[in-house]
Amino acid sequence: MGEQAGSDFLVASPHRGVAFGDIDNDGRIDMVVTQLDGNVKLFRNVTINGCHWILIKLVGTRSNRMGLGAQIKITTEDGATQWNHATTAVGYACSSDPRVHFGLGNNRLIRELEVLWPSRTRLTLHHVEVDRMMTIEEPRG
Repeated sequence: MGEQAGSDFLVASPHRGVAFGDIDNDGRIDMVVTQLDGNVKLFRNVTINGCHWILIKLVGTRSNRMGLGAQIKITTEDGATQWNHATTAVGYACSSDPRVHFGLGNNRLIRELEVLWPSRTRLTLHHVEVDRMMTIEEPRG
């Protein structure tokens, strides 16, 4: 990381847990770090890069209420595909943000977004706008 990441990254400390998530809802992933006999530290990502993103909150109705285990596939306007899944098991000795983040580079639109819920229900959305948080509820039927 080096000096460009900030002075806190240059100080040795007995860190034990790290959780990842978009704490300030700006599309950039931040970190919360714990340390032995010390205060929790928030490392806010303040990089400026002009890239697009989407943050997806899942609401389960037939599956678990946070949609944990759901698989999400996106196809961007340039035809590239990405896969991710809803989990809090990212990091060490902690739970991370259950929302699913996709970095989209220069793509200003998601051509297709498909969610495969733990109940095996499949939901497909088309022409999804980016640079925002989005809530998707599992179909009840």
